[in-house]
Amino acid sequence: MFEEIELLGKKIKIKNYNCSINKDIFQREKIKLNLYIKINDECNAQCLYCSNHNMKNNGKLDIEKLKFLLKELKKQDLINRISITGGEPMLNFELLNNVVNSVFEVIPNAFLTINTNGFNLKNILNLDEIDKIEGVHISRHHYDDIKNNKIFGIEVASYNDIKNVMEMLSNKRLIRLNCLLLKGNIDNIDEVNKYLEFASLLDVFRVGFVSLMKVSDYCKENFIDFNNVFNKDKNVLKHYYDKNICECINGAYISNEGKIIEYYARMTKELNCEYSRQFVYTSDNKLTLGFGKEIII
Repeated sequence: MFEEIELLGKKIKIKNYNCSINKDIFQREKIKLNLYIKINDECNAQCLYCSNHNMKNNGKLDIEKLKFLLKELKKQDLINRISITGGEPMLNFELLNNVVNSVFEVIPNAFLTINTNGFNLKNILNLDEIDKIEGVHISRHHYDDIKNNKIFGIEVASYNDIKNVMEMLSNKRLIRLNCLLLKGNIDNIDEVNKYLEFASLLDVFRVGFVSLMKVSDYCKENFIDFNNVFNKDKNVLKHYYDKNICECINGAYISNEGKIIEYYARMTKELNCEYSRQFVYTSDNKLTLGFGKEIII
């Protein structure tokens, strides 16, 4: 199910239905798409699962062109959430700050998040518009600092680094954790619960668990289906389906200290969808129908 629209003089196909708790029934509806702003390609980590592995920057992001695009997407009421990503966006804090400011200049009420591995995490406190940002998602794939660093191939934000930033934030709901389900690491419900206890000690209120996309041999060999992890978890509240493309769950966990942590799990199953479910603005100033998908401009 999709509809054809015109954007910047080009006809494109976009999703036009809601995800559903029934895998066979979907309701047709005008849908806004998430926009990912990929401000750079370079990353300091050496993650074996990453399709961005060992990439260097291909160009310089053009702030004025980005603002023009944001205005066009806003005019057609096409934007849902906006996420700033990379590469590693905290490698260029000045650019990150400029992009954040530009987003709110064009769309004052934007739902904006930032994805990072936690590099230079304390710098987020210096963002001009930190009070407007919805969330900073830290990729953290194990509760143990040493094991987490091994996955990233470098030293990233430690427990103490995150804790220190949390203590300085006025908005304690700004920081969230995202964890990949990896064979031999967080790959069963007991490990998930240990991770959630770790999050509770940091006063993090939301955690995401994501199955690998099967984009390489490494990802295929280390893939964990989240259904095999959460299948019998009584804390799962909702299970949503997007046809055969992806599925996700929402749940709530009560820690040993009585803190409630929201969590979700997500899994992409089909990588070659015939219509767009997201937009991506790349570091070399192209708008695409998803990561590595058709270029619009």
